Amino acid sequence: MKYLTVLLASIVLTSCSSFEFKTNLDPQNFKEYFKPSYVTEVDEDDLATVPNKSLGIVSGLSCKIKDTDAQANEADARTEARKKAVDLGANAIKFGKCVRLENTPACQVSVTCYADAFIIDESKLK
Repeated sequence: MKYLTVLLASIVLTSCSSFEFKTNLDPQNFKEYFKPSYVTEVDEDDLATVPNKSLGIVSGLSCKIKDTDAQANEADARTEARKKAVDLGANAIKFGKCVRLENTPACQVSVTCYADAFIIDESKLK
């Protein structure tokens, strides 16, 4: 009985040895997905206590085009702004205003958030 079990296990294992596993997962997708976490949100008080360099203004847009689309929201707009800040090389972001508009030519509802992108010395951040 032991030999039969070993023989069957061997057959099963060797029959799967030529099996090729393919996936649509791409390491670049992981980098893009986690990109917003590469920036730290700061405020005026933080910027006053650490060396920093402004890289410019970034904005993020959340847009509801059709009735079946998800509602435009501030969280998605902020995430988009964070991605753009990382693309500029920033490691910090200071949000200003978010503006909600309805019935624009492009969107039924849109939310746009504006922020300053910075490079800061994170080791000196409280």
